[in-house]
Amino acid sequence: MMKKKILSLALALALCLGLAVPAFAAETMTETINGITITANSDGTLSFTGSGAFTGEVMEYGLYFLDQVTDRLNRINTVSINIGSGITTDEQLIAEMKEWIYSFGAKSVNINSSTVTIQTVGGFTDVKEGDYFADPVMWAVDKKITAGTSETTFSPNQNCTVAQILTFLWRANGSHTYMGYKNPFSDVKSSDYYYNAAMWAAKQGIVTGSTFGGDRPCTRSMAVTYMWKADVSKSFDFEDKDNGYLGYLVGYFYLGDDGRDTVVPNVVIPDHVTGIGPIALYYCKGVTSVTIPTSVTTIGWDAFDGFNDLTDVYYEGSEAQWKSINIDPSNHALSKATIHYNSKKQPVNTGFTDVPGSADYAQAVKWAVDKGVTSGTSATTFSPDSVCTRG
Repeated sequence: MMKKKILSLALALALCLGLAVPAFAAETMTETINGITITANSDGTLSFTGSGAFTGEVMEYGLYFLDQVTDRLNRINTVSINIGSGITTDEQLIAEMKEWIYSFGAKSVNINSSTVTIQTVGGFTDVKEGDYFADPVMWAVDKKITAGTSETTFSPNQNCTVAQILTFLWRANGSHTYMGYKNPFSDVKSSDYYYNAAMWAAKQGIVTGSTFGGDRPCTRSMAVTYMWKADVSKSFDFEDKDNGYLGYLVGYFYLGDDGRDTVVPNVVIPDHVTGIGPIALYYCKGVTSVTIPTSVTTIGWDAFDGFNDLTDVYYEGSEAQWKSINIDPSNHALSKATIHYNSKKQPVNTGFTDVPGSADYAQAVKWAVDKGVTSGTSATTFSPDSVCTRG
């Protein structure tokens, strides 16, 4: 009994606090508890054989063994759980065990048992109740943001491309059409399924440059950057100049939950903006600093009208570059403020050891975690280069 209590305590500490319990070198761990033999293999297979009731104690042993022989599922994406026909199962415990395994970092958990009925979600045989992605899958399908890869499968572990992720975002943001607009991308055709998504991404400044790269694998850092830019762009209003996407900013509307103007002390102009139009920033109140990218070449009349509290302008280029900008003389607030040339973005502390504070995607990672959009792959890592999957 004392051994069992110690094991339960060790498991609780290891799972809840993420403590590094010394790993066994063995490829397999096994023990028989109340007639049920529990076997965990380093390939991510966890088996329960024999006869008896599947209890919390049996589950704890299984999770502990799995954690030890796989080094917390290091390099293992799929866990297979085999439950013998002589075992009386508890579906609530099975669901709880799956949740623990997902918290280890598993992308999928397969239950093989004749005594456990696994409820599928949305008619997809590969999406089960209890899967961490089950609710998001149903939401996305219901909102027509995506669909199954067949009538009965969703393929949650299938990698996503840039085109797919941006198409999901485009659909989530209204599915606007852009036929007839100037296409800035040399690798996007009007016949491509993601054409409108690509045009939307260009218009919002989510993707810049002359190539789109839709077939590239979309990494976690890329995905959160796209989502962050899409969220930020909702506050900006861009005008299509000459039937193209020149990033001409005509309005910035930062509204609170009650729809009223909100004090915005620091305004950061998106990197793709080339011009700031007349009274474009009129709705900004209480601004004390503004960051302007080197892409800006013109600032229209009274663009900064009412910026009585503006004290600092952070410009990412040199003094010579600043002086080359066509700034309308009516922007008195700019002439009174201190211009900080060659200003670099301030480092962002995300708390992840694999996300440098100076990384282009650091702010996006912090935004995504703060908003609950995603979380780290561990307490200290984000895995920015890992490819996103449909689930």
